[in-house]
Amino acid sequence: MGRILILYDNRTDRDSLIRGWGFSALIEQGDRRTLFDAGADRLVMQHNAHVLGVDLSQVNALVFSHEHCDHIGGMFSVLSRGLSVFCPTSFSRTYQKALHKETGALQLVSKSVEISPGILSTGVLGTTIKEQALIIQGREGPILITGCAHPGIVKICGAAQDIAGTSLQLVLGGFHFYRSKEQKVRGEIESLKDIHINRIAPCHCTGDGAMALLRNAFGETFLEIKAGTEIVIE
Repeated sequence: MGRILILYDNRTDRDSLIRGWGFSALIEQGDRRTLFDAGADRLVMQHNAHVLGVDLSQVNALVFSHEHCDHIGGMFSVLSRGLSVFCPTSFSRTYQKALHKETGALQLVSKSVEISPGILSTGVLGTTIKEQALIIQGREGPILITGCAHPGIVKICGAAQDIAGTSLQLVLGGFHFYRSKEQKVRGEIESLKDIHINRIAPCHCTGDGAMALLRNAFGETFLEIKAGTEIVIE
């Protein structure tokens, strides 16, 4: 039993939180806390964490999906000595050196690796923009969390299912449809349905138009998530 708490997104579920272009999700399982991405702005991260009762100094592991500023800009809200940091091997040497200097515990990821018990990286996917996603093992099935899904949401889901060995219970995060034409989004929706995902919860870079198409296509299995949303891990 645990939870996923969205700390940073373009939308919020209450007025006391600050919205911003970016993404961050906290995964809590027992006494382990894993932060996936760190949003774009340190002050927004700190504010939202405070409002939501999250002590960022208690985070055990920080995982970056990719190097874009809307996912790493708030990193100094959480970086501390001894924090385990997992980033793709594609990260620039500048960031690698800075992360190692701040934490002393940097791990470069290329293939699927265990982040903490019950949480796996997909390994680095994609060619032009390389990215990793997270797989969380739950009693009802695996949960996939994506940052921006630059390699393609369907490809990431397929890779995650191959690693998990079963269908995904939930896929949440950025689907990166905000610049996609409607025809392409509809094709991706059909492909997502073909791989039998139980529920989807798109946010961040998915885009309002694509969100509406996904909401209509998935009906009751579509979950609205924003900064402040909590999802229970069964």
